[in-house]
Formats: sequence, structure tokens, C-alpha cells
Amino acid sequence: MSFIAVIYIVTAVVSIVVALVLFNLTKLSGRAKITADNKRRKMEYLDSNILPDKPLRQTIFEEIDEFVDSEQQCQEVSKKLSAVFEKELEKKINLNTQELSKKYEAAIKEEKQNEEVTWKKYKKVLTDKKNTEAVIRSIAEGLVVVDAEGKVIVMNPAAERLLGVSKKDKIGKSILENLKEEHMVSLVEGSQDKDEREIELISQKDDTKKILRASSAVIENENGQSIGMVSVLSDITKQKELDQLKSKFVANVSHELRTPLVSTEKAISLILSREPGQITKSQEQFLSIAERNLKRLSLLINDLLDLSKLEAGKMELKTQPSSIEKVFDEPIEGLNAWAITKSVGIIKKVQQGLPEVNLDQERIIQVLNNLIGNAIKYTPNNGKIAIEAVLNQEQNEIVVSVEDTGTGIPKDQLNKVFDKFYQVGERLTTDIHGTGIGLSIAKEIVELHGGKIWAESEKGCGAKFIFTLPLKDS
Repeated sequence: MSFIAVIYIVTAVVSIVVALVLFNLTKLSGRAKITADNKRRKMEYLDSNILPDKPLRQTIFEEIDEFVDSEQQCQEVSKKLSAVFEKELEKKINLNTQELSKKYEAAIKEEKQNEEVTWKKYKKVLTDKKNTEAVIRSIAEGLVVVDAEGKVIVMNPAAERLLGVSKKDKIGKSILENLKEEHMVSLVEGSQDKDEREIELISQKDDTKKILRASSAVIENENGQSIGMVSVLSDITKQKELDQLKSKFVANVSHELRTPLVSTEKAISLILSREPGQITKSQEQFLSIAERNLKRLSLLINDLLDLSKLEAGKMELKTQPSSIEKVFDEPIEGLNAWAITKSVGIIKKVQQGLPEVNLDQERIIQVLNNLIGNAIKYTPNNGKIAIEAVLNQEQNEIVVSVEDTGTGIPKDQLNKVFDKFYQVGERLTTDIHGTGIGLSIAKEIVELHGGKIWAESEKGCGAKFIFTLPLKDS
């Protein structure tokens, strides 16, 4: 029984006792006072049989003492008070006991229900945890999860094999902490638009090298705060080796093809100049066709060589302060004849007073040749192409765009157009086919200048290619 309940019972009983005493005192109002001896004996009786509280007992005795004239009457009053007290006390105790029993049973029932719910939730969480761990174990790629402090909290078996470490030794520690002595690790930052980096593991014992690609993503809580990072590791050692072999092969073949192509092109040019002798119109027509195709083949070989240089990281820029408006002139003049054959108009829009840009003119002309050439290729007759350059003061850069009224590119393919050898399906209906490496080269050149390039388009609504060039340092 609670302390408050006991206080409540005692207060109620005392109130009843006082009421009964006052009631009996009214009935005994005409009686004489008892003697001093009777008063003493009554006080002893009350002390041993009825009231445990001294001050209250004294008060009641004094009130009774004025009206009760014999010990027998005092005993009768005391018995009545005691009987009433016990009866009421028993009622209150029983009532409060029942109430407390009901509350206790309800609390026990609620507690039992809460325990059942908690147990069900616990079993569900435990099952989900086991299923998640099973999925993580079965992932072929390495999976590593770190907290906000960079300490490992999850590592699957594939990651252990790739890194040559044990999960037991890494949980709660940095991924690079206490790495095996025979491994030397180097991290290479990924590209600007991708959360990727390469991890190179070199064993000093057998001089073998393993290259991993780590694709990472930040983990945020419901408040948008970063609480960790998850990384997926892939072994790209074989892929890197194949890429290097391919690059070497392409470079060698391209160099070998270049010499006979140049010789053939010079010979045809010499014949068309009529220095060796006169040629007929039919001969001139066929030689002109051969010359154009040789130029296209030369451009293709140059693209392959440039791609090899970019992949090997050997392309060097020869930058100098340049006017973007003058850079526009050469590709527009060179491609205008082709545009005229399709009745495609080229419009140049350059904001007045643009500052000079520190760039490699030949490489940016190569980018513009590619973008304008693609625009002409995929724009139907009587279409338009707008080439524009404006200043973005907030970012301290010049924004260049090439927009056409051609077939457009579906939105789900925009992020792929800069991949090597990728060609958009809907844009293959043209009679001029490309290799799919021009945009990839353009992207690499722009990024070497410290800029960015992207495409905006919708199917059937034309395409707009945009790239940025940071302003030269003042």
C-alpha cells in the first residue's frame, strides 16, 4: 500500500472518530464531572486500548471528562469509538486494497503487453540484422562503412580479401591504420564530378600491384548531418592493365597509319593542283572525294592519338591569354561550308568586353570543332546553330554554349554522351557516323583547363552543350 493511501485512510478515520466523539458528547451534556481518580484510570484505558496519538487522545479525554461521570460509561464510549474505528478502518483498507489490486493488475497487464511488443520488435530487428549481414557478406564487391570520425564500423569479407586485412583488426580503427608492412598504399583523387578514387596497393615482397576503385557516398541522418560514409571497393587491376595495353596499341597503330596517310594526302593534293599535268573533271571529282575522306581519316587518327595521350596523362597544354571571340572564328569559318550545304545557319553571340582567358587555343578550337560539327551533323536542313559566350562574374568564368535545333537527346542518356565510344541511339539516323570519342576528348580538354562541360536537351527539342573556362589569374 502506498504512503499516500495510508495517509488518506488515517485522515478519514480520524474525521469519523472526531464526529462520533462530538455526537456522544452532545448526548452526555447533562452529566456530572468525574473525579480525579476516574480521570486517571480513563486516561490509562485510552492510552492502552484506543488512541495511539497523545495530543489527540488528551483532547478527546478532556471533552469526555466533562460529561462522563463513571468509569463504566467511559468504557462504553471507548468501546463504541473503538468498534467504529475498527469497522471504518477495515472498510477503508478493503476498499483501497481492491483499488490498488485493480491498478496493480492493470499495470501488470500493461507491462506484460509492453514486454510482448518489445520482444516482437527485438526479434524483428534481430531478423533484419541477420538478413542485412547476410546480404553484406554475399556482395561480391568490398563494402566498408566508416563513422563520422573515419573509424570502420562495417567491413564485409570481400573488403577483407581486397585490402588484405582482418575485420577484427579494423573495427573501430581507421582503414589505413596499422596496414600490413608489406603493403604500401597510395590514394589518387577521383574526377571532379564523381565521388570515386583509386587505391593502389603495392606488395614490397613480390613487387605486385593491386588497384582498387572506391566509390563513396556520405551517410546522413534525418537532420541532414553527416554521420559516416560507405565505400564500395572494386578490383580494377586487370581493367587497368587492359587499358594500358589498349592505349599503347592505339598509339602505335595511329603513328604507323599517319605516315602513309600524310603521303597519300600530299600526293592527291599535288595531282589536284595540276602541277604534274591536266586532269579531267571526273578525275578531279573522284580525287576530291578521296581527299575529303583522307582528311576525315586523319582527324580520326588524331582523335585516337589525343585519347591515348589523355588516358596516359601525357597531354600538355600550351596556355596563353586569349580572346574567346577570336578563338570562335577559326572553327566557324572551317565548318561554315559544311553548314551551307545543309542550309544550316550559324549565329555567333559574344558578350561585349569579355576578359581574356588563359587557354590552349588549339585545344579549345578542337573542342569547338567537335561541338559545332556534332551540331551540324544532327541538325536537319534549314536549322540553326547558336554559339554564345557570356561572363559569369559570380564564378569568375566564361560560359560557352553551342545550341542546335536538331533531334535532341533523351534525358536518360545525357549523362552518357561524354563516355568513350558511346553514341546516342536516336542520333545515329544521320548519314554521317562518328566514333563516339569526340565528346570524351572535349570533356578531358575542358577539365584540363579547370572547367566543366555538360549537356542540356530533350528528345526532339535540340541539344545545348555548355562548358566553362576559368578566367586567367590577375
